[in-house]
Amino acid sequence: MWLDNASQDAVNLFWQLCGETEPFPRSLERPIALALPVALVKLPKLSLRNVESWLQRRRISFQFNCQSRAVRGCLIAFGGQGLIFVDGADPDDERRFTLAHEIAHFVVDYWQPRESAIRRFGNAITEVLDGLRQPSVNERLYALLSGTSIGVHTNWMERGRADATVWDIESRADRIALALLAPPDSVLSAADVSAPTFDQRQTAIVSILCQDFGLPTSVARSYGWSLLTAVGKGPSWIETIRLKR
Repeated sequence: MWLDNASQDAVNLFWQLCGETEPFPRSLERPIALALPVALVKLPKLSLRNVESWLQRRRISFQFNCQSRAVRGCLIAFGGQGLIFVDGADPDDERRFTLAHEIAHFVVDYWQPRESAIRRFGNAITEVLDGLRQPSVNERLYALLSGTSIGVHTNWMERGRADATVWDIESRADRIALALLAPPDSVLSAADVSAPTFDQRQTAIVSILCQDFGLPTSVARSYGWSLLTAVGKGPSWIETIRLKR
């Protein structure tokens, strides 16, 4: 299965909350406004310092616990709501993938665990989740077991990120982002994957992913490879040897 059940549930929940399905290629800007308590902010040449400055101009005191760096996108969530920053100077394809990636983080890493904690402990737990009081032993244990964020939740999508310690979390967000923008079934039904060689099949599916679904070329290549492999249309062992040379 290309997407695990929990991730697919998150995708289904997003469209259920949205109440409509956006046609391809999707920008996700209208759906996110309909589905989630999240605002989208576009800033040119996005960096962590730019995000801090934007917040400070609105009398919101916040600083990241690291040095500023250039990022494609950034999520800040607090009080059950979120701000997603994207680089407004990025091309449309890069910007839509960044937005989908940060939506995935908001839903799976922040909003769903928060809602689960509220269902378990009631609304009083929001004071703990927002860092307004110390948790009880039971509340602290639940937070540790469920991964529920305490205080301000942040995440940023870096340019050329390759941190192995967060690989699983980022990989899951990428998969959810791809399922939001280019669901596997929709892609495979639109692409001709019957060509005799893997190179031909890969070229065909990458073309569809870029032209019809609006994905960046680099993302389309890795996603196309993954989809073809998942349906038994990946490279033969001879082609694999040639590709490794």
